[in-house]
Amino acid sequence: MIVRFILVGIEGSFNLGLIARTCMNFKIDELFIVESRVDLSEAFKYAANAYSYLSKAIFTDCLTSALKNCDLIVATSAIGYSPGDVVRQAISIEEFVENIRGFNGRLAVLFGRESTGLTRNEISKADILVTIPANPEYSVLNISQSVAIIAWELWKLRELKAVNIPPKASRDEIDQLNKLIYSVSHELFKTIDKIERLQTVWRRVLYRSHLSKYECKLLEYWFRRLNNKLKRTNKNIS
Repeated sequence: MIVRFILVGIEGSFNLGLIARTCMNFKIDELFIVESRVDLSEAFKYAANAYSYLSKAIFTDCLTSALKNCDLIVATSAIGYSPGDVVRQAISIEEFVENIRGFNGRLAVLFGRESTGLTRNEISKADILVTIPANPEYSVLNISQSVAIIAWELWKLRELKAVNIPPKASRDEIDQLNKLIYSVSHELFKTIDKIERLQTVWRRVLYRSHLSKYECKLLEYWFRRLNNKLKRTNKNIS
């Protein structure tokens, strides 16, 4: 999937800088800016390390050209529902993500102006209208927030690899740790029933914990040392 974000009539330099950073954070492939109203030099200041990303954005005054070569067009709006209005019949971000699972084309996501959002004509160019459920007393999100939420959902959908998440311990590694704990329990207790009940608890705790490989390895080292010490102690006692 190739993702293109299209900002229509963006008004704030600060927002544009933040959006560029967010697009880079979540690897949004393309950024188009239609009818920009910002001071671009200011936006570059707020873009920080996304300066180069923002410099590659496509600026145009024509929404139709920004939508060119897109296979699926999605509009976003805080006003996702209005009775009797065929344009305002949105689906939630959760439904949208599920609907496009397996989609391999170019996806365009439209975001509107900070003050007024997208016009009805702009929304009508989209195949789908998406909204982000929020507090009905104040459901309008800042555009940079909307971009971040949708970019994050698409990041998860595309299963892009992050390097700031440690690799998880495999089932084999956790099972090996569990066997070691079982051995320790045998050194501590003589009642099989108690050992089995404790082992059930340990197994569930380990699998609920989602251990990283490093954490699992460290625990295995600790329990191995404990097991060896208990065996020597019990041997000396006997």
